[in-house]
Order: sequence, then structure tokens, then C-alpha cells
Amino acid sequence: MVNMTTPHAHAPDDTSLSLLRRFAVASLLAFVVVAALLGYVFRVLSVDNLINDYQSQHVNHARIIANETWDKHFGPLIRDAADRPGTELANNPHIPEIYLHVQKLLEGTGIFKIKVYDLRGRTVYSSDRSQIGQDKSGNVGVQAAIKGNSSSQLVHNAQISTFEGELTDRDMVESYIPRHDPLTGQVTGVFEIYRDATVVLQQIRQREIKLVGSVVVLLALLYLTVFSIVKRAQDRLVAQSAARQRAQAALAESEERWKFALEGAGDGVWDRNLQTGEVVFSKRYKSLYGFADEELEDRTEPWDARVHPDDLPQVIADREAYFRGATSTYVSERRMHCKDGSWKWILSRGMVVSRDAKGNPLRMIGTHSDITERHEHEQALQLSSTVLHTMDEAVTVTDASNTIISVNPAFTVITGYSEDEAIGKTPSLLASGTHDDAFYQAMWNSINTQNGWHGEIRNRRKSGQLYVEWLSIKRVCDAQGVLTNYVAVFSDISERKASEERMHHLAHYDVLTELPNRALLGDRLAQALAVAQREQQHLVLMFIDLDKFKPVNDELGHPVGDLLLQAVAERLQQCVLRDSDTVARIGGDEFVVMLLDVASMQDAMVVANKIRHALEQPFDLGAHTVSISSSLGIAMYPEHGGSEADLLKNADTAMYHAKEAGRNQVQVFHEGLTATP
Repeated sequence: MVNMTTPHAHAPDDTSLSLLRRFAVASLLAFVVVAALLGYVFRVLSVDNLINDYQSQHVNHARIIANETWDKHFGPLIRDAADRPGTELANNPHIPEIYLHVQKLLEGTGIFKIKVYDLRGRTVYSSDRSQIGQDKSGNVGVQAAIKGNSSSQLVHNAQISTFEGELTDRDMVESYIPRHDPLTGQVTGVFEIYRDATVVLQQIRQREIKLVGSVVVLLALLYLTVFSIVKRAQDRLVAQSAARQRAQAALAESEERWKFALEGAGDGVWDRNLQTGEVVFSKRYKSLYGFADEELEDRTEPWDARVHPDDLPQVIADREAYFRGATSTYVSERRMHCKDGSWKWILSRGMVVSRDAKGNPLRMIGTHSDITERHEHEQALQLSSTVLHTMDEAVTVTDASNTIISVNPAFTVITGYSEDEAIGKTPSLLASGTHDDAFYQAMWNSINTQNGWHGEIRNRRKSGQLYVEWLSIKRVCDAQGVLTNYVAVFSDISERKASEERMHHLAHYDVLTELPNRALLGDRLAQALAVAQREQQHLVLMFIDLDKFKPVNDELGHPVGDLLLQAVAERLQQCVLRDSDTVARIGGDEFVVMLLDVASMQDAMVVANKIRHALEQPFDLGAHTVSISSSLGIAMYPEHGGSEADLLKNADTAMYHAKEAGRNQVQVFHEGLTATP
């Protein structure tokens, strides 16, 4: 066997090693800083979003609680507390009843405590009765709410609240919400709402850990790839420098060997005697594993001396398959141990160049190729594919002509279309038909001018069901700036939108009768007055109070009273048939009817008497038949007032005069009527 060794090559100089070490340390520090900053920014943004979202929900909760309890409970409670010292406030006999009513309203909301303050900053109500009567006038949250401003803060477990100055026993968000009088807009009290944020913060922490972990993995892969490239380039430079300092190696080898070596140019060559175990390594083979030329002399070495133990069974199987003729060439991938203790992925190829008379292999020549970079790239691609196929957001990739070429599993989960059904189609496959051409023109204008678009869009599933999604579209261009693809990422936000709509409904409609409440009536009245002023039309407000409703409640119980109120609401809607008119319940047994574009007071009286007659008919409430009547007060714009407040006050005054005149009557406001006390 011919010796393939060459003269001694100089080791890499200290400067090269120092530069490599500095690069490694600097890269690691940069990656750690990036991961830490990303985790910090994610947490800050998530917490800010949590506080804003909870404050918005708390405003809606406060509005709902005020609609249900203020007139009957909290308003009287504050008025009763006005002349009492704080030490007596907890003795109010109505507090247990209020507590039960409030707890029922808070079921399923995540709110574990609520307080109500008067305008002096005193606690007139608290879910924790021991706190009733406390003076919180120095609390900045209470001060801000009394001025009409809402505020919130996140307080962690075992920390002191900057608002309350008390040690907390859980993660929570506390909010201070002013309660405004619907008619005057003045602040009449303050709600403080406590909501448990433990689970949400745990979810934020988990997502933060996952995000930082994913980034660390990706950065580590990037670091290993870059380090491998730099290391390989350095090895090549050192090898070239050493080669210039060495004398030309006198290699006397067979033509067959060098032909094979040339075919594997750039790779390490090995020549093994299969009978004696003697092996000859090329210079490149040695440098591939970090050895200088004299460090790995030609010697007898076990074939699998540096093979990774996990790869060894497959390596042996590949070799034996080649020897017995099952494969035409010997090809095997494995990890090989380097001088510095690291492992490299190696592609080993070879062929038997000599056999004995019986066909047994005698001599084999082959090469080793470093495929570490390729393996790392494949692993990175596999990771990207895994993320794409396991993420909850749907991903759609189209070509430049907007034809779908790829979707992920989440696309099928959200839309119902399989990958085969989607590929080859355009995204219009999901179009719902609810958006006009202007919507899509604006979308494509943003995509083409700003390289992307994001927003809400209503699409249709394969089943035909409409759903709302949050969609983000990006343009993808090649190195020359030529458009190659569009990438769309979207998630189904239908449940969130439905929840928002439910909250809006609860804030603007009476829970018992489903009629507009005082807040929605105020909005509609303001809009109606603006139209009446502009179009010079008449507008009529009717205040309706039920006669003999209290005895029904007292004698038959609140459940029967609730059934009666629901039946009254149904009859009122049957009497007021125009979609433009409004029937509202503003509290207790009081209702308001608003009629738009009324020609004359005579027309209004027709509707009023129709209502009065309908409400004096007996009500069949299952086990009970109930008879009541109603008193109606009427005020007309512009004759009886030019503002919302005047019309509401005058209709209310007329209604009370109808009651005083014997009930079951209709009274039109006139200047001779005096306001009720």
C-alpha cells in the first residue's frame, strides 16, 4: 500500500483562534440579549393589553351593574349615607339584599369584589363588608373617578396596590369607574372593580416562555450555522497557508486511487486494507477532523473508532449491504468525533477496488464529506415546517397570480376545505359576498403600495357558515424585487366578536324585557331631536307608569311581577308598530315610548289611548290573571321643550299629574302643570 502522508503542516496561528473565539462570544451575547429583549417587550405589551382590555370590560360591567342596581339600591344607599358617619354605614339593613343581587350579576364574570364610593370618597358598599365606611378620599383612583376619569392597574400577588395601599393575595386588575347620571351627565358615584388575573398572567408567562424558547432555538441554529461556516472558512485558510509552507508531497499512488480522489475533490480520502486493517488518510481527511498532518499518522485503526454510538448500527448495516451486493455503491451518513470533542455529520462514500479469487473484498477506497451545514439547514427547515403545521393560525401561500399553492392544517380546521380542495384555487374560494368592491380595492391598494394589509374580514366556510377572521397579507419578492408570492395568515375571531356584541347588548338593553334601556333611549332621543330640528318635524315622548304594579309584586312575588313586566313590554311593542319608534324600559315599572315624525298631538293621543286600553286588559300569567292600568304623560317637541332634558322632565311631570288625577289616564303637558317634587 502506498503511503499518502505529506510533510508536517503548520497549526493555525493564535490570531485566527482568537478571532474565532471573539466571534463566538460576541454572537452568543448578541443572541442572549435579543432573546431577553424580545421576552421583555412581549410581556410589557401583553400586560398593557391585558389592563386595557380589563378596563374596557370593567366599564361595561359597571354600566350593566348601574343599570340594574343604581336607582333601586346604590343611589338610595349613597343618599342615605350622606348624613351618617362612616362607622354607621355598614349597619344599613339593605346591604345583605344588595350583596345577593350584585353577586348574581357578577356570576361568570371573573370579578371577585366590587366597591361603591360616594362623592366624598367613602366606601358605602363593598363585597367585603368589613371595608364599608372606610374613607378612601386620598385614593388617587377614587379621586380620578370622581372627576369622571376611569383608571386601572395590575397588582401582582404579595405586592402593595398603589391605589389602595394594601397587600394583595393574588394577581389582579383593579379599576375605578365613574357612574354618570344618564340625564345630567354628572358623576353620582364611583365603582371599584377587582378582577382575578392569575390565569391570564400564567398564560402570558407560558406564551413568553414558548416565544423566547423558540427564538433561542432558532438563534442557536443560526449561530451553529454561521459558526460552522466561519470555522470551515478558517480551516481552509489555515490549510492553504500551511500548504504554501510545506514541500510538495511525494504521493505515489495508483491511477485508480487518484481518479477516485479527484471525483471527490475537496473531501477527505481514506484507503483501507480490509485484511490487515491498515488505513491511509489524506491531508484533507485529517484536517476535516481538526488534526494536523502528523497527528493522525497512517496506522491500524478500527473502522468505526470515531463513529457516534447512536449511528453505528446503521453504518454497519450499510457496509454489510454493500459487501454482499445488495447496493451498487457504498453510501452512509453518520456523526464522526473530531479532535476538539465535537461531532460532525459526515457523508461517507466508497468502493471496493480489489477482491480475492473468491470475491471477498481486499481493499476499499472512499471519501468523507462534511455535511454538517446541510444537516443543520435540514433541521431548521424541519423546525419551520413543524411550527407551520402546529400553529393555530391558518397560513395560505399563493403564487404571483394569487393561485393557492400551499396551506397548513389550521386552514382546514378554520375553513373546512382540505389541502387538495384549496390548492389551485384563489382565496376568493372563501369570499362571503358581504364586502363590496371598494373594500377589496382598498385592500389590494395597501398590499401593492405598502407590501401588506391587515384587518378584519368576513369569510365563508365550506359548510356555508359565515365567520369573522383577522387577516394579515404580505407580498414576497426575490432578491431582484420581483413579486413571487403572497403569504396570508389569519385566525378565526368569531367567538370574540360575538362576545363583544353580547356585552354591547347587555349595556344597552334591559335584561328582563329586552327593550332598550335608559342609556340607549338617551342615544336615540339625541339623534331623533337632531333629525326633528333639521327636518322641522314633531317628536313625542310618552312616560308610562303602571298602576297597581306594587301590589302584584308584594302579593304574588317578584317572579310574577317579572312576568307581568315582560307581558307589558310585548303589548307596548304591539301598539307601536313603526321601526323608527322606540319602546324603552327605564327602570322598575316605568316605560317610555318615543314617536318620530308625528303630524299632530291628535295622532299621538290615538297611540296613547291604544296603549292605555291595551294595558287595562287582563294579563294571563299562567297560574294568575292580573289586571292593572297605566298612567301616561305626553310631551311634544318643539311645543313642550327643545332639549332632551326638558322633554323628559315635562313628560314625567305630565305622567305624575295623570296619576294624581285618578290614574288610568293620559295627560298632555302644558305650562300650567307643576313639576313633581
